[in-house]
Amino acid sequence: MKNTKKRMEVFSFYDHAGISRHLEKMAAKGWMIERMSNFGWVYHRIDPKPVKFAVSYYPKASEFDPEPTDEQKTFHEFCAHTGWKLACTSAQLQIFYNEQETPTPIETEPVLELQSIHASAKKSFIPSYLLLLLISIMCGGLFVSGMLGDPIGQLASPVKLFTGLCYLVLLILCVVELICYFRWYHKAKKLAEQGEFLKPVSTSRFQKVILGAVIIGFIYWGISFIFTVDKLRRWIGIVMCFYMPLLILAVNATKNALKKRKASRGVNRTITILVDFILAFALMGLITFGTLKLSSLGFFADEAEGTYEHGGMTWVIHNDELPLTIEDLTGEENDGYTKERSGDESLLLGQFVLRQRPRFDADNYKELHQLEYTMVFVKLPAFYDICKTRLVYEGEKLHPINESQYIAQDAMSWGANEVYRLYDSVYGWENKYLLCYDDLIVEINFDWEPTQEQMKIVGEKLNP
Repeated sequence: MKNTKKRMEVFSFYDHAGISRHLEKMAAKGWMIERMSNFGWVYHRIDPKPVKFAVSYYPKASEFDPEPTDEQKTFHEFCAHTGWKLACTSAQLQIFYNEQETPTPIETEPVLELQSIHASAKKSFIPSYLLLLLISIMCGGLFVSGMLGDPIGQLASPVKLFTGLCYLVLLILCVVELICYFRWYHKAKKLAEQGEFLKPVSTSRFQKVILGAVIIGFIYWGISFIFTVDKLRRWIGIVMCFYMPLLILAVNATKNALKKRKASRGVNRTITILVDFILAFALMGLITFGTLKLSSLGFFADEAEGTYEHGGMTWVIHNDELPLTIEDLTGEENDGYTKERSGDESLLLGQFVLRQRPRFDADNYKELHQLEYTMVFVKLPAFYDICKTRLVYEGEKLHPINESQYIAQDAMSWGANEVYRLYDSVYGWENKYLLCYDDLIVEINFDWEPTQEQMKIVGEKLNP
């Protein structure tokens, strides 16, 4: 039987009434609060009993303080005389408990209590949420910019969709928390002048919903990352999942070690921030170096058949499975090719780039054909026109010096609903086509003029 328990609790900083009610319920179940940290609240086992809790705020306190100040100690002793025992502290937050049935309240002056809460909020809660709000707006703006610049890439990437969800959730959380706090504060201020205290409106349930949405998004991202992405991105994702917790643990360990050594608040804060800065750059540099080194050794090459040397460089021989190959179109077998597949797939879209290119060390390198095509699988019909419009735009703007335009062609030869071919105002017709099927759009490039039979094969292979 465990004698300690750790839980992730979600309460607003100023929701002292909600925190007290929760701790009273936990004590009735046999769990007493012992410590609060960024990694959760720690409880220790006790005999289940009714216990009253009170949350007090001390604005002058800091998470970097080595120990309570003399003024805090005096306040704690005063509380102890009235039956209130200190359970734990967390920066400005001070948790007391009392086993009396009807104990004397610690705070009896609503004006003074509200002033303490607001002064504490201005020191930690408000600046933190304003900073997070700014970050969410900036990062959210980058996500929106990415949607405007590359909607297919954004919608097809589980990573980008998950980060976009996180930015949105963070924005909503910050706005709701700040609005709720200031609305409560202004109402409470008026009532405090009349000798009444207004209990905060709890946002705990809202925060749990927000946290649940993030967890679901993270699970989806994790599953997608394991099964759909290539080795390189899988490696980066796994490393980053260890990078952030390791950095947080190291910074917290530094702060706690300095507190045990009785370092002053200023010294602790300075050294902790410095360690955070140095360690962040050092770890990122190590990750980058290791990734580049492994990449040069071909560690991230999926379905690789080896490497070859050409032009003083090492090249990976890819042998990914492609739905359409040059051999399918020409009937000629040749070992001098490398076949590569890359892309992303989400619940909304799938985008895959497929290339078949001759190896640089092939004897007849210049005579071998090349084939490259992009397949966009549209899972929600609402995104079909968006994807089609974007592919048309990208194809026509590929050569900004000359005017290029996709012009409709006969679709029957390809077995498609619509077919467009790129026309360049200087070079004439190019062998670049846009094929539109029911839930699939294909952008395909040939380095030769495809025949009617080859067009038919393309349709059969890509949209069976």
